[in-house]
Amino acid sequence: MQVLYPKLWECDILVIATPVYIPLPARMQCILNRLCPLIKPLLETREGRTRARFHEDVKIQRIALVSTGGWWELENFGTVVGILKEFAETAGVQFAGAVLRPHALLLKKKGRITQEGETVLNAVKKAGRELVIEGKMRKETLATISYPLISREELIVKYNNLVQ
Repeated sequence: MQVLYPKLWECDILVIATPVYIPLPARMQCILNRLCPLIKPLLETREGRTRARFHEDVKIQRIALVSTGGWWELENFGTVVGILKEFAETAGVQFAGAVLRPHALLLKKKGRITQEGETVLNAVKKAGRELVIEGKMRKETLATISYPLISREELIVKYNNLVQ
């Protein structure tokens, strides 16, 4: 972290990336805890909540999330998204959105990116451009990244066949 702290103080956008297998990946929690030195040790009240904020010379203006998972529902990302939104609010910066890809295992077949996978990856690149240029990612772009590739029932059958 000592190598990363100077870079973190200088970045405009902080992007946290994590796979989601369970509601809160331990490594993500560890990273958020390790970001605490960027936050002033002074408390304040904002909109009825006790908060802190980044030190004045920390240049981070926005925080975004990139996450993949194996399960079908977007709701499986709810805990991670909520915690990162809360962290951004506490730090006094904007939550710029979440790139979420459920059942990401279907983006490849036999080790190669599928046509649908290409569509998703192109939308991810577009979301990155939007984040840098506009300061947030468009809902339509994020929806393209997250759209269902197959039905929930088909995914369950396919997944269960893979692990047996």
